[in-house]
Amino acid sequence: MNNQLLLTIKHTYFTHLKSKSFWWMVLGPFILLIVGAAIGAGFAFFQNDSPATVAVINQATVRAELKQHQNQLNIKISTITDEQTAQQALKKNQIDAILKIGDNQAALIRQPKSNRIDQDQLQNFLKQLSLQDKAQQYGLDTEQINAITKPYKITGIVQDDHHSQDSTSNAIVNGLLTTGVSVIIMIIVMTYASIIANEIANEKSSRIMETLLAASSAHIQYLGKIMGVIALLATQLLAYLLAGTGAYLATRNQPIFQQGLKLLSGITPLFLIYTIFCILIATSLYLVLAAITASLVNDNSQIQQALSPITMLAMIPYLIGVLAGSMGNQNGLIKVISYIPFMSQSLMPGQLANHQASWLQAIISLALATLTLIALTHYGEKLYAKNVLSYSDENITKQLLQIFRRTKI
Repeated sequence: MNNQLLLTIKHTYFTHLKSKSFWWMVLGPFILLIVGAAIGAGFAFFQNDSPATVAVINQATVRAELKQHQNQLNIKISTITDEQTAQQALKKNQIDAILKIGDNQAALIRQPKSNRIDQDQLQNFLKQLSLQDKAQQYGLDTEQINAITKPYKITGIVQDDHHSQDSTSNAIVNGLLTTGVSVIIMIIVMTYASIIANEIANEKSSRIMETLLAASSAHIQYLGKIMGVIALLATQLLAYLLAGTGAYLATRNQPIFQQGLKLLSGITPLFLIYTIFCILIATSLYLVLAAITASLVNDNSQIQQALSPITMLAMIPYLIGVLAGSMGNQNGLIKVISYIPFMSQSLMPGQLANHQASWLQAIISLALATLTLIALTHYGEKLYAKNVLSYSDENITKQLLQIFRRTKI
């Protein structure tokens, strides 16, 4: 590797590696997880778990059953049995709720500051009491009434050559994976596109670029900056990979983790490697575009203008990925878009993990993106060299369209 190219890569890489903003970006997700866990623990600690006091009106037999099972229902049955007295006690916040029992229904009247009452649990309990009462009236035993009321169940299974999975779980995982990958890649792409755009714009606006190009060449500066930022991204992904491995080793024997693994059967080490390559290739594509657009700016005030075409392009696969997560990946248009460079990174990993695309299809999609990256990098170098020392007052998007028309591949 050319010494000047290596120096440019090192300079770009270590300049950002030593910056506080990079480490805030790397540690941000962990900080959010810790803060979220702390908030959740705080809510759990300060939550009032004391049982709600409930006055039961009418049907002494039901009241007696509720009193017998009040610990199970996390309620406390009040001694008040008169409705008028109960209403007065409710207004004075002396009780939390009034339960009025009817023949086939009940009404639960609560005050705004009442302790929590699990209404579904209470409803199921009263339903069982009602069934038992009707069973006695019709001379049915418990086994007969259970046989009559047992719901008819149908279990949906999604099966392919690799595994079988509950259809409901499959739909949930499908949506989470597709949406999650789209969001993560969108954040990474925009973050690193902004880094390289700021890097080039700062040097161009301060006229340092002239000095750098006098000492090396546009080819060296162009490739060096892109490769330096890609190395920075690889460092961030490696940090997350190590953290994820540590979390896996620490929690792999936990029951909740084992349940999660059953749902995420498509997420294998090979899939993670594929996803990392997708992120690297996709981000590299957007980095090349960012380098081209940033070469057109005059000063730092135009950075956002330079990034706007990239933002709009990156939003397309992001929105499609989010829609695919909520609507499913079976749409024919989504399958086609999964092969289009700049778009495929948000869709193909989710399709692969959910066994809606084969490994051959996934590799073809990645190969197309890689070939596009090679061609765009070569083409972008010409645009970068032509514009990095030029200054214009025209709109950057307009300039970009003009140079695409004028410059041959």
